[in-house]
Amino acid sequence: MFILSHQSLIPVVKHSRLLGVVLLTCIAITGVACSDQTQMSESAVANWSSPAGVGSVSPNVSLAIDGGPILSWLKVSEDSVALEYSRWDETQWSDAVEVASGSNWLVNRADFPSVVQLSESLWAAHWLVMTDPSVFAYDVMVGLSTDGGVTWNTPFKPHTDGTLTEHGFVSFFADDQDVGLVWLDGRNMSGGGHSKHDMEPMPSDSGMTLRSTKITTEGALFEPQIIDGLVCDCCQTDIAQVDEGAVLVFRNRTEGEHRDIYYSRMVNGLWSESKPVALDEWLISGCPVNGPSVTASTTHTAVAWYTEGKGYGQVKLALSEKDSDTFMPAVEISSGDAVLGQVGLAATEDDGFIVSWLTFSEGVKGDLNLRHADANGVLGPAVVVADVDFTRRAGLPQMVVFDDRVILVWTGGDKSNKAVQVVSLPQSVIEK
Repeated sequence: MFILSHQSLIPVVKHSRLLGVVLLTCIAITGVACSDQTQMSESAVANWSSPAGVGSVSPNVSLAIDGGPILSWLKVSEDSVALEYSRWDETQWSDAVEVASGSNWLVNRADFPSVVQLSESLWAAHWLVMTDPSVFAYDVMVGLSTDGGVTWNTPFKPHTDGTLTEHGFVSFFADDQDVGLVWLDGRNMSGGGHSKHDMEPMPSDSGMTLRSTKITTEGALFEPQIIDGLVCDCCQTDIAQVDEGAVLVFRNRTEGEHRDIYYSRMVNGLWSESKPVALDEWLISGCPVNGPSVTASTTHTAVAWYTEGKGYGQVKLALSEKDSDTFMPAVEISSGDAVLGQVGLAATEDDGFIVSWLTFSEGVKGDLNLRHADANGVLGPAVVVADVDFTRRAGLPQMVVFDDRVILVWTGGDKSNKAVQVVSLPQSVIEK
């Protein structure tokens, strides 16, 4: 039987509404401003409604080589789970393609699967399989396609330790003709699930590690590497491809329980020693389930993240110039007790960036917000683009920029019928 899991979040007790520009309903639903309806382009009238249907959760969106979005999700039925994806085909989503399915999968709002294109023909996908529910142990499974995502090879594990521990929070990267991936690996941990090992300081040799491996198109593993020996247990990782290789971001963990955002670069085929993007000095004895996001423009690499280093929620953005190995001082995107985080980040054609994040509004409801930053870090207004009925279920909303539009996806639906939501809106609305 597959496992539905819900990681713990650090509670936020106040629910003040974010000050921003509240868009008209027609933008949130159709992606078109009411005043622009007489001049709608082909992309504006395209059918962006979700292709996933009822029973879909855990969406991820990425960009194909040609720039179009790839949307993946888990389709949950009574006795099995399937990983499916769809590509944007000029004016609508393609028919869903099934990558794999099983009856022992882990379905988790924070640790979600992915389907990504790495070259013209090479695609990669990953999902999670439970190995021992009693200790919350699960493994990563990887599938490769060498014919553009049409057919998929026999899946395999990228880790070979064989321990009944946690393995997840995967990010892929391209390495010449091969596939690379990083993941959080719990093989050194003796306590099993998060509920045990988040309650007290963790010695550096027995905590969650961040590891990497490379994979040939035939599925052979090579160049395994421990990137960091002690990291936060259940925060998402993220990778951006840059001219020099790749940039990885993650939430680190010190023995004194400070949990700030760090980065590593691929240099001569290996990940560099990790460094802090910024030192927020967030002291917290449990994983906040709130990972960073990274992307790159032609001039800068950008990282967005959430912290409570000052005792309240903050979303921050830091930029690094193209040839630099350091990040400039962070700018604050949003702050306050209502700020939940769960950030997304996308680059724009003007070498700027758009940050997304969640805030509480009332009860379990919240708002999905966007804000534009130009190449110098100058911020536009904060914009509320969609209501979220249940912020916990929404997980980590995903975002890409495509054809002058912002595409956002998250898990929505009502209490009995979860469904992936897709919203498209003009990029120009955020930049005003």
